[in-house]
Amino acid sequence: MSQLSAPDAPNTPLASTAGEVPTRQMILEPWTKQQMNIVLLGETGVGKTELVNLIANVCAGATPENFEEKIELSNEAGHNGGSQTIQPHLYSITCVNGHKVNILDTPGLAGDRGIHKDTEQMTAIVHAITENFDAIDAIVILACGHVPRLGLSTHYTMNALSNMLPKSLSDNVAFIFTMVSSTLMLSFDTNWLPQELRTAHTWSIDNPSSLWFKYQKRLTKEPLLEEDLREDMKEISHRGFERATKTLSQFFQYLDKRKVQPTQPVLELYNISVDIETRISNTITRISQAEEKRMRLQKLQVELENQERIKQTNQHYQRIINRPYHELEETGSEYNVLCIAVDCFSNCVERCAFPFTLDPEALAKSSATFEETPGVSPLQWRCKVCGHPAGDHHHYRSKWVKKVATENMIDNESKWRYESAKTELQKIDIIKEMIKKEMAQLEQEITDSMSGVTDTCEKYNKHSLSGNFMPYVFSAIGLLKLREQHEMNMGAGVEEMDRISKGIDYLEKKRKVLEQAVKGVNIHQST
Repeated sequence: MSQLSAPDAPNTPLASTAGEVPTRQMILEPWTKQQMNIVLLGETGVGKTELVNLIANVCAGATPENFEEKIELSNEAGHNGGSQTIQPHLYSITCVNGHKVNILDTPGLAGDRGIHKDTEQMTAIVHAITENFDAIDAIVILACGHVPRLGLSTHYTMNALSNMLPKSLSDNVAFIFTMVSSTLMLSFDTNWLPQELRTAHTWSIDNPSSLWFKYQKRLTKEPLLEEDLREDMKEISHRGFERATKTLSQFFQYLDKRKVQPTQPVLELYNISVDIETRISNTITRISQAEEKRMRLQKLQVELENQERIKQTNQHYQRIINRPYHELEETGSEYNVLCIAVDCFSNCVERCAFPFTLDPEALAKSSATFEETPGVSPLQWRCKVCGHPAGDHHHYRSKWVKKVATENMIDNESKWRYESAKTELQKIDIIKEMIKKEMAQLEQEITDSMSGVTDTCEKYNKHSLSGNFMPYVFSAIGLLKLREQHEMNMGAGVEEMDRISKGIDYLEKKRKVLEQAVKGVNIHQST
């Protein structure tokens, strides 16, 4: 929901061997651009970092016999199921002809660390793109090529990525399908992609560097490996290398023809999406508070049947309409720790000094606000301010503000008529009228709040490649429900199941708000 001031992505120069071996030549077909900036995106486990390894070796003029594992994959996080890249990482590759290729490797999405972690990673990706590049040549999305259709995790990832990309990049988005050597062997049906991604350029590649490294490791372990088997493995590796270099040559020719695009629209679109999230949170809160007030007013209507209690009823009415309500108020660059538990509007830490995070577990571990309890999940550590678990707390660039309807929410004429009424029956009629007006006012407040979401969604739709904020929410709900079923089958604890259930419940509320907002957008567009 809030903007992240992420540090620059770590910058690692690669292919330094090009300068050490002057006899090497460019293996790839030459291109014109002196420098190219590429961003790699995709879900967890599709081989983004392995592709960087391959490009670094090929640009250095290396054949399989000279391949180096320039990025130690075993040293990166996620070998046990998470994303191998835990933060955006910029690799600067110097080719043997002096040209430079800058590749921003990004964390995979839809991993086992949850949607809240994906939200944090997408924020980090946006800031890494804009802080490391003024302009880019291409956004390259990697996907597994032997999967025939989109599973929930891939569907979620594709919607998430198309949501974060502006329309200005529509001609600079390409796909590389991994783990297949030819488009003839491609099982992935691009018709399952979001509409806006179906016309993107595509390539297929079965990364030969992975096979070559396995071959070398086996030779190390089994130096007396049979000659026939040794030759077969070597031949397979070289055939894969030839196909891969042909594919990469085509890919770089494509990049050479792309008009570079500024990255500022990426950040601008992100800020619009942050505004949408904040407005949705405000609307959900407003609906909840309005529903509570509406129920109290309906109860008053029943009490009006008893004329003897008219005075107490009027006093009760005054208390209801003067009941404080809460709204989120922006705090600029300062971020705070807020509780989002039902009916808790606590600003538990204002001007938080700890690094910004959208991961509640990381927040719990970094902030002294939460009481560390041995043997208990950090998400269940209790807040010393409000008493709710850490899982209900998040960083926001806003804070809860209490507001009171000091003008009593009734017009002066109604107030004067009530005070001038001569009979109890007249007073009852006037209070009924005031309750009716108050309920109408509640509906209007929700409508106004929804209108803010509608206007922001309309602005987002005009600038976003996806053109619609809704599919991402639907796919996120589907992914969470899948995870809920998986955790249930694995015998997950009550705390974990409760956390997932709360996440689904919030996304469902968000979906309902967005559905109403989309109706408003359609009305605006038709008039």
